[in-house]
Amino acid sequence: MNNGTKLPLIGSSSDVASEQSEDHWRSVFGEIWGPVNIKAVTDGLISGSLRSKKVGGLSVNCIEFGNQQFERSHSDLKRLDEPFYSLSFPDNGEALCQIGDLQTRLVPQHVYLLNNNIAAKLKVEENYSTFNIKIPMDALEYRLGRNASILSRPIVQPDAIYHMMQRLITELLENVDNHNEQAAAFMTNQMLDTVAFFLASGGGHSEDSIAVQATKAKIIAFIDSSFRETELNPATVAKACGISRSYLYKIFSEGPSVMERIRKRRLDAARGMLELRITSLSMTEVAMVCGFSNSSEFSRLFKTEFGVAPSKI
Repeated sequence: MNNGTKLPLIGSSSDVASEQSEDHWRSVFGEIWGPVNIKAVTDGLISGSLRSKKVGGLSVNCIEFGNQQFERSHSDLKRLDEPFYSLSFPDNGEALCQIGDLQTRLVPQHVYLLNNNIAAKLKVEENYSTFNIKIPMDALEYRLGRNASILSRPIVQPDAIYHMMQRLITELLENVDNHNEQAAAFMTNQMLDTVAFFLASGGGHSEDSIAVQATKAKIIAFIDSSFRETELNPATVAKACGISRSYLYKIFSEGPSVMERIRKRRLDAARGMLELRITSLSMTEVAMVCGFSNSSEFSRLFKTEFGVAPSKI
């Protein structure tokens, strides 16, 4: 997956003299990933470039570098603004990555979810390039659970969910400037649900696996488009997607249930409306618009989910 040409150039090691390249690249890289130490692996020159664009709460990046070692210490972690994951799609070359006690090589034809809230090292001896999405940790935790350090999945063809994920990321990049914040948030949530499903699926490629993946993606997309309907529940979801309720429950037997996903989608939408101050609706009207049948249920679930009453947002 390479969308680098669509992203603005933030900086390159070729912009400065060789003796300043480490400091320059540390500054450029740190703008996106926070405090990190960078040094050359050998006596040769550091090479690198970074293209990046903010997309809502995400940061989408295309990185090229060589002869570099990145290291983030425990003291660096204390200065991070927020914990985050890096979703990485290596395009070329390889990098040696160590996060905590786990070490792996990042290579093409794989997708990696890297926990950036743990002390880590990344070593690149020769040229390496990757497409990367910086994702706030709390945006994936409720979808995947807490990932210890590194989650790796191969790209096995054919893989319906991988291609859907690729399409959604491309559409988000191409259309984010043409949508308001609500629409961008909707597209982001749809993409993150697909990312989480791809990572959790193990990249299976049997015909049965592809069929299940495609059905689950269809269900997630339907929930995203229909969560505002008060009567939405597992029975109506199953009917709309042309499957039985028992098969629906089987597909979502691991991870959040269908009803939990519906409630979470409604709560996220309501929180977005309240935080962005994009509506003059009353609290009861916000609850109704987001699919809740009454304001008391909305307030109770909102406080349970976010630890604060909606009226305090």
